[in-house]
Amino acid sequence: MFCNIEFDAGILNLNAPVVFFPVRHHSPACARLLRQLILEIRPAAILIEGPSDFNSQISELFLPHQLPIAIYSYTCLTDGARRGAFYPFCVYSPEWQALQVCKELDIPVKFIDLPWAEVANVSLNSHRYADTEWRRSSYVETLCENLGAEGLNELWDLLFEINSELAPIEYLERCHQFCFHARLLDGSFSPVDIHREAFMAEQIQQALTRYSGQILVVTGGLHSYALYAKIFNKSFPEPLSRDAVNRVSTQHSIKGIALTPFSYERLDGLTGYDAGMPSPGFYHQVWHDRLTGDTDTYRKLLARVVRDLRASNQIFSSADLIAVETTALSLASLRGHVAVWRQDLIDAITACLIKEEIDTNRTHPFLLAVYDILRGDAQGKLASGTSLPPLVQDIKQLLQKYNLEPTKQARLIDLNLHKTLDLQKSYILHKLRILDIAGYTRAAGSDLISRQDLSYIWEQWAISLHPLYEASCIESAIYGTTLTEAAEAKLLEQAGRIERDAVSSALLLLDACLMGLQHLAEPLYQKLLTLIRSDSNFFSLTEALEHILYLYYYDEVLGTTGQDKIGTLLAEAFTRGLWLLESLGQIQGKDQQLLQGVKVLFETFSRCRRQLNLNQDEFINILQRVNIDSTQTPLLRGAACGVLWSLNAAPTEHVLLDLRSCAQPNMIGDFLTGLFCLAREVVQRHPDLLLNIDELITSFDEQTFLEALPALHLAFTYFTPREKHNIASNLIKAWGNVEKGAEVSPKLEVSAEVIMQTQAFETKLFAALKRYGLRGRV
Repeated sequence: MFCNIEFDAGILNLNAPVVFFPVRHHSPACARLLRQLILEIRPAAILIEGPSDFNSQISELFLPHQLPIAIYSYTCLTDGARRGAFYPFCVYSPEWQALQVCKELDIPVKFIDLPWAEVANVSLNSHRYADTEWRRSSYVETLCENLGAEGLNELWDLLFEINSELAPIEYLERCHQFCFHARLLDGSFSPVDIHREAFMAEQIQQALTRYSGQILVVTGGLHSYALYAKIFNKSFPEPLSRDAVNRVSTQHSIKGIALTPFSYERLDGLTGYDAGMPSPGFYHQVWHDRLTGDTDTYRKLLARVVRDLRASNQIFSSADLIAVETTALSLASLRGHVAVWRQDLIDAITACLIKEEIDTNRTHPFLLAVYDILRGDAQGKLASGTSLPPLVQDIKQLLQKYNLEPTKQARLIDLNLHKTLDLQKSYILHKLRILDIAGYTRAAGSDLISRQDLSYIWEQWAISLHPLYEASCIESAIYGTTLTEAAEAKLLEQAGRIERDAVSSALLLLDACLMGLQHLAEPLYQKLLTLIRSDSNFFSLTEALEHILYLYYYDEVLGTTGQDKIGTLLAEAFTRGLWLLESLGQIQGKDQQLLQGVKVLFETFSRCRRQLNLNQDEFINILQRVNIDSTQTPLLRGAACGVLWSLNAAPTEHVLLDLRSCAQPNMIGDFLTGLFCLAREVVQRHPDLLLNIDELITSFDEQTFLEALPALHLAFTYFTPREKHNIASNLIKAWGNVEKGAEVSPKLEVSAEVIMQTQAFETKLFAALKRYGLRGRV
């Protein structure tokens, strides 16, 4: 949108009551020139774009922190959503340098931005010093095309960073013009930013009333002219109505703000609208070099790249290095750079050292080494005396009480969950795990998900002092003031991301129990109940049922056995699983999951019928309908028949009729698989069933038998070797052709698969003999 508004050069007046210094956050040129200007004009007060709700703690920024650090603002909205945002500071951040000069010269300083918690519901970027608006600017895009720059980063470097001789007044004129036109020509600005600017203007007016001298205002460049226009009543478009601006206000139930350690790796990893200036290690080196008048930053960085490459056994010659430097200098000259810059160095290394094709992920060792150096490895650390959120204090007290504090020397601890003290430690460690507290990892132990061997339930944890330990504790304060409260809130948040997935809800329940939260806070309990009720997948639901059944009936260490809320979840999953069973139809390719689902329904009913008041009539009626439903698979009909037979709800005569109805070769094996899986013991007590099976099988011709054989073989795998022996004995006795004391089942020296293959071969062989009129022994 183009407006007939002329740039007012009055904004460049360094003698005005208010001087506006536009910055790009994390720009070493801005930081250097801002520091120089403050020392020249000595303002009465400095106002900085930053969270005004941190002003009561602003003195903490003067402590001897190890940079980078960040102000972390967090809030819980009234709808339960949690949001957090960062205001990162590096040594070369303009805001940081302004703060440090204020400390040196004893100049009052104040943050003037709207507290982030006030706009958290509509402001999505979590990096509050990002280049969001610039990256969307069509003006910036056009300027890049005209100047031959590949994007905002190269454009900014070309205009402001590379020339070390740029003076403050020249910078101010260039940057104000740049930001004025970017803001004006794009014509749109978000309601959030209009709201913020109105708040910042009020803060500036208050400062003019409070301080008698000159005020210096340091903000992101796109805000500077708008604030100037508000303070000095200049014409500047504000297209949004006041109602649109007012609608951005956020209702929140909890909010907090604190300092937290940051790192160059995190800063460099920000992308999209959260992105700021890249390669913090590069600009860190530029900052230090420019302070001493050194403009050959690339030489130091190239030396580090060479060192790292040689350490990783990457081979290149001195001639290669000379070629890299020559190419970098040539590229800088070609691009109009007065010094070799970031992209010049990257392109020179790519051109001179990489001989093969580069993949799309740019993972060549040479490039990775370059990016690592340009990123830097600085890791922040808070100084002693920094105020910390209550959660951090609670975590530290618990870790000290249970001797779980992180140490520089990594250690492993083994926990026997059958012991009360070890169980308490496990609860704490699992709460740390769910909050992603760095330095705490479950290394080994009993698997309560697969539950293969629970004769001795134990865990092993690896504990170490991770560089991100303190930051992860501080940033978890968004979830609550105590470890238990935070863990519950994190679980509830995870549950909120799940839709119609009973398995995930059961695993969340297991997590809650592992953290000692088996009584379940009401919001989490209701959410888990909703997830179970909304899942329409029989297999997912019965898998969840199996997890919940373990907790309610079999658990021996977590204290979940017989818990009322867990029982309610179990009953709900059982009822819904039973309802879904009846509507399964012709499910293919999930035989084992189907049998396991029916099995866990039966087990739940058998173990918990009285405690949970499960409806036996409903259970039996549904199984009877499934059993006689010809649209269901023979496998499921056999399983239903097995459950009914085991419950004495189906007489043997009924089972025999079911067997006859599934006597076709493509059905009998599946029917028996379901029957044997669910009624293995009952089958062995009824030899008449075995005789009927034998009668059906012996009535098959050879081709029909071979067709039915694989499924029959699978069905009999549900019996143990001893049980198979007994079945064979009973059959042979029933045939009446075994002498007393005779060996009923001599040991076979070949596998069943070999026998089947041999029988198939014999059948084909005899058919060939018959076809050609040859005589063979049958």
